[in-house]
Amino acid sequence: MDSVKIRAGMVRSLISLTGKLPLKALYGLGDAVAWFMRSVLDYRKNVIYTNIARAFPWQTYEWIDSIARQYYSRMGDLAAETIWFGGCNGEKGRRRLRKQRIYEYVNPEVLIEANRERGVMAMKSHCGNWELFGGMFEYSYGLDMNEYLNKDNFYVAYRSMSSKVSDLVFYENRRAPHPDYHGLVEDTKLMRHAVAHRQDRPVYVLNADQFPYKGCHYVGKFLNQPTEGMLGGFSLASKLGFAVLYMREERVSRGHYRLTFEVITENAAGQDPEKLMRKYYDLLEADIRKDPVNWLWSHKRWHYDSIRPEAKEMLGLE
Repeated sequence: MDSVKIRAGMVRSLISLTGKLPLKALYGLGDAVAWFMRSVLDYRKNVIYTNIARAFPWQTYEWIDSIARQYYSRMGDLAAETIWFGGCNGEKGRRRLRKQRIYEYVNPEVLIEANRERGVMAMKSHCGNWELFGGMFEYSYGLDMNEYLNKDNFYVAYRSMSSKVSDLVFYENRRAPHPDYHGLVEDTKLMRHAVAHRQDRPVYVLNADQFPYKGCHYVGKFLNQPTEGMLGGFSLASKLGFAVLYMREERVSRGHYRLTFEVITENAAGQDPEKLMRKYYDLLEADIRKDPVNWLWSHKRWHYDSIRPEAKEMLGLE
């Protein structure tokens, strides 16, 4: 483990140093990375083109190719922004975040009101840049979130990586502006964590559009494809009586995202988790269709071989 920490520390130091560069300069490096991934590595080309083509079967190849090319550029931007964020260390870094306004809330009062009497499950997606959520308390301009939300009861769920070095690097990078923040919760531990903190009115932010673990549930059609989803966060909200919010992440321009909260339910107690999950996917699909480039097309989201026979029959795959 010591060797893992040493290697991770070396990588983090490099990211922190490189992240001190202006964001515009890092976008230049990101453009080079995007070109290399697209033109040299053919990085996940089959996955990207297949996902887009299946989601938009009525579109021409020229349109699909255009979206895919723009998506490669977006991956370069994501890398640049993540490195830049890793250079936003401590108080100086927090001022840098606020000055850049890389993210901003449209309606933080919705989150504040939802959390007034109960815990909250805030369901985000792989739109926007999910690596920047360690700065959430810095994105509400003119409104100090610390006056309304308890940072000690604010948690961001994440999925651990197979590489221990990468997992530690990203763990530290995600909390660069708040190095003393201990609110990152591994998703496999979310249930136990939420039950233990249910009386504290916690806020959980979690990606709900990942391919699920073995305990999967069938969403139905999402982006024109039969889809399995993770029901865990919705089930917890139903059992614990939490509010459920949808987090809309729009890319306004390069270096600027807009975050809007939409209420799925003010109190999920006793509600059907599958219906809550379906509403989330409907909202997400509408956002993706509005701006296709803003979603993670390189994700191996659909694993048809894993779908059980009874589900294939239900979804019309037999």
